[in-house]
Amino acid sequence: MPRIDAFRIAGLDLWFNSVDHKPPHFHAEKRGRWEIRVYFLRDRTEMVESIWGDALRAVDLKRLLALAEKHRIELLQEWESKVVVNDPGPDR
Repeated sequence: MPRIDAFRIAGLDLWFNSVDHKPPHFHAEKRGRWEIRVYFLRDRTEMVESIWGDALRAVDLKRLLALAEKHRIELLQEWESKVVVNDPGPDR
């Protein structure tokens, strides 16, 4: 699981799966609480997919999505260099 280098948030694990599917995304987890996928090229209203767990606090979600939007270019570069795509699927 390659870690994200573009930004960090204390208390959250942020990573790409080494082998994954499109569209480009990363995983965010608060250990023991929740895990989500963040589709960082999408509009903020369509960016998050819950995988498991409790709902995120609104303040935490707002900060995470703001950083994902701010670092889209770096995240895409990391995705392209760190992820082997096993399901070409849609780009978006």
